Amino acid sequence: MLILFLFFILVLAAAEIYSYLHGMDKITYNVEPSQSLLEPNEEFTITTKIEHHKFWFLPYIDMVEKFPENLELVDDTDADIDRMHSNLSETLNMTRLHSTFYLLPHQIFYRSIDVRLPKRGRYLIQNASLHGGDFLGFKDNYEEIKVFKEIVVMPQKISCPDLDNLLGDFLGNISIRRFLFDDPMLTIGFSEYTGREPMRDISWIQSARLGKMLVKNYDHTIDYCVEVLVNVQSVPNAFADGENVEECLCIARAVCEILETRQMKYSFTTNAITLGPIDSLCSVDQGIGNRHFFRVMEILGRILPRSSEYFHSTLLRAFRSMQTGKHFIIITPETDSSWKDSLKLLQESAISQVIILTPDILHKAAEEQDKEETV
Repeated sequence: MLILFLFFILVLAAAEIYSYLHGMDKITYNVEPSQSLLEPNEEFTITTKIEHHKFWFLPYIDMVEKFPENLELVDDTDADIDRMHSNLSETLNMTRLHSTFYLLPHQIFYRSIDVRLPKRGRYLIQNASLHGGDFLGFKDNYEEIKVFKEIVVMPQKISCPDLDNLLGDFLGNISIRRFLFDDPMLTIGFSEYTGREPMRDISWIQSARLGKMLVKNYDHTIDYCVEVLVNVQSVPNAFADGENVEECLCIARAVCEILETRQMKYSFTTNAITLGPIDSLCSVDQGIGNRHFFRVMEILGRILPRSSEYFHSTLLRAFRSMQTGKHFIIITPETDSSWKDSLKLLQESAISQVIILTPDILHKAAEEQDKEETV
């Protein structure tokens, strides 16, 4: 009996030592947001997945996940978190989700929470710490797991009739110029004459060679485009009004939406510093469509209210790259004398139109709305 008791003690001690030395082995952790580019206050899901690849039962796991600051739970999620023995707390620059649970042999543990982020910006989900008890619960094993996931929240969508009217006139003038000024064309091929084409388009030389009537196919050489220039600071390291910058980014989004609606190609440039794996001097070549639009929205979401260069340098680059058919929309917190000369170069160009937008257009619309409500 004594031998059996000693054998049991030895097995128990071996299990305790093994669980202490290897208790957290073969445990994998991953977390995924359901979307990486979001609207402000758009609901999305963060899913945590923990895989236990051993035959060993883990009676106690204490997990702390580090989520973005300002993370808000959707109403129905509070009860779910309580049921999973979890609690959410805010600390400096982050939100911590603390959970406790156990893991059966070869179990895969899933936990999803529905959340939202109220403000524009770039947010990170990074690192999680796992504490696991040993076989007898005397000691604690600890493992820090490296994770790096990005979530970008776009600027707020706005409605401003004054902006719609102003851009409508601006884009209308571009369309008129398309018809007033000659647009040289290139012959890119030939097709068979159907009777609907004008006689002047018939290529008599090609028709004689092939023995049938052929007409010329043309392509325009002027590609009309609008470049959206966003200024956050005229002078680097100067004071920037964060609220004005946010309003400029909202205006930039509204401008891009109008250009998409009008099917007008556009490019994008800013002198702002951006967070994440995007160049500090951010620009997007001309294009149109959802993919192009969301690429610009991602940059707008990553922007900090600090500039990487003088805005007059940004304008000079735009002037040097100017070509026939290219026009400019400048969005800035306020006009500044430091880039007056560079602006003049663009404005005096005979081939381009320039329009300047500031947050005043939003303030004016808000004041008019208040007056209407008062009346």
